[in-house]
Amino acid sequence: MDLQGRSVALYGRFSAGVRDRLQRDVGRAGGTVARDLTRRSDVLVVGALAASLIDSGALLIRLGGARGRGVPIFGERAFLAELAGEPAPATTLPLAAALSQTLLSPDDAGLLAAFDLIALADGSCRFGDAGVVRTADELRRLGRSDAEVVRILMRARDVAPLGRHKVVLTPSGEAALQWQDGLTTLEGQGVLPLGDEDHGSVEGMFDDAALAEADGDFDEAARLYDLSARADRADAIAPYNLANIYLAQGLNDEAALAYQQALSRDAGFVEARYNLAQALEAAGKMDTAADELGLVLQTDPKHPDALFNLAQLRMTAGDMSGAKDLYERYLALDPPDAWAATARKAIIYCAVNL
Repeated sequence: MDLQGRSVALYGRFSAGVRDRLQRDVGRAGGTVARDLTRRSDVLVVGALAASLIDSGALLIRLGGARGRGVPIFGERAFLAELAGEPAPATTLPLAAALSQTLLSPDDAGLLAAFDLIALADGSCRFGDAGVVRTADELRRLGRSDAEVVRILMRARDVAPLGRHKVVLTPSGEAALQWQDGLTTLEGQGVLPLGDEDHGSVEGMFDDAALAEADGDFDEAARLYDLSARADRADAIAPYNLANIYLAQGLNDEAALAYQQALSRDAGFVEARYNLAQALEAAGKMDTAADELGLVLQTDPKHPDALFNLAQLRMTAGDMSGAKDLYERYLALDPPDAWAATARKAIIYCAVNL
């Protein structure tokens, strides 16, 4: 976007640090920034935290004024993407089709777009935006104000993990995400009971799983860890514990999937990544296991077990030089005598077979 000599209105509250960043970027591009829409404004950008300005009508007045003068309107995220030169999303569904089964107007759709909940261009939106429009219509029919609708949809977008879900209101009036197997709040916590379960809370379910595991009832522990993982979709520990049970039972593929679920929630979970490598190796997927061990060492270069196991995989694959280097790094960590002796023998073997 060419901003030379143009004025950009940054209206409302923005996410932490974003207003300062936009001021710098617009200034570097030769433009100027104002805190409100004026007749000199060439672009209107709405802050992601500006929902409080909706119900008073203040934001709607600005949006209407910008539309009336043909001033481009951006949400915070969309404007950042525009400045970064990212390609615009494909908008191939006519907006009229997306609105056809709702009571929403094009101006209502424009409000959603101002908060980056949908993308609009030339009277069209994305196919996936139709679901957002329907949900906004349902929430409004249930008595939520436009500001509440925007906040609920933004929270759902930001916290919902991948998967099919629907925004609903609980009997108490709280917004939640509905999944096939239960509800989670917009903070990611499960709404219990799930089915016929009655553990009082997600924490109670997790504690019951841990007790079952301690008692040696691994099937029940696995069942409860699985329910706990689905009830709290932000928690990485429950799927990790579930994976450990699967790994101990020799269910290597199931273990790998559960470890990957834990890592999708916490990419820096070193223990989960190391154990994932073990599950992959046990399943005969040596190259993938080696890749995961390499990622472990990127995070923790002095992880002794990862160094030793990766050295073994490298040696088995015929990479004697790589294996030798890894064994030497392992020895530098002063491992137990028996393991050190094994590593020294392996170094000699690698050196002879280079």
